[in-house]
Amino acid sequence: MGATAFKSDDAPILCNVDSAGIGVVQIARPEKRNALSLSMWRALGGVFRASSANPSIRRLILTGAGGHFSAGADISEFPDVRADAEAARTYDEICDEATRAIRDCAKPVIAALSGVAVGGGLGLALACDLRVADETIRTGIPAGKLGLVYSLLDCRLLAQRIGVTKAKEILFTARIFDFEGAIRLGLVDRAAKKDALSAAKELAMEIAGNAPLSVRGSKAILNAVSDGTATLREAELQKLIDEAFDSADYAEGVRAFGERRQPRFIGK
Repeated sequence: MGATAFKSDDAPILCNVDSAGIGVVQIARPEKRNALSLSMWRALGGVFRASSANPSIRRLILTGAGGHFSAGADISEFPDVRADAEAARTYDEICDEATRAIRDCAKPVIAALSGVAVGGGLGLALACDLRVADETIRTGIPAGKLGLVYSLLDCRLLAQRIGVTKAKEILFTARIFDFEGAIRLGLVDRAAKKDALSAAKELAMEIAGNAPLSVRGSKAILNAVSDGTATLREAELQKLIDEAFDSADYAEGVRAFGERRQPRFIGK
């Protein structure tokens, strides 16, 4: 069984799901190094919200076409869609909705990073759960060179992922870092031996061996701990723990352990 394509609301956002339940979301605008137009930001958010609710998708990979991840927002649109503070707030909210859709997706999301991953492109990668990169990566946040302030949500994700001091180095210098710099700063979780997408698929298959409800619950709890909402959401998070213990997958996992075989999880 091959990959199954599903449509997004914007042609440059491509989506395919393979027989193992791995969904690959590709930003496909290589002529602009995958810079995202406003309509692409909207479509990307819609894809991840739909994927979160789709039971046939177990894991997701976000990548780019043509050897680059994403150059971030399409700056050529700014005179029209980000002309002043009011327009910028509207624009940023649409971008933040896409970022939150990735961060809050119930499924594990892996960013496969090659080539340029800068500005909003890096922001999208930081919204993912894990980041795999190959040696071609060039990454950073050049907001200081544009005279703008990186959004509150993106700053929060940056600081959560790598710490405040390293986040300040990235934002204050506005430098573009190479592979070694990205590793040093903690922007990359796994280095790809070959290309980033292949390595991301290998990682997705490794995750696939575990119970979906367990992975989903772990992601929700760790995200809540990270953003400081765990206490307020305690009942909701406890429900995820209870659902896992009441699931057929828990019974199968315990049975498989006793029988010394690989479990066959179904996500229920």
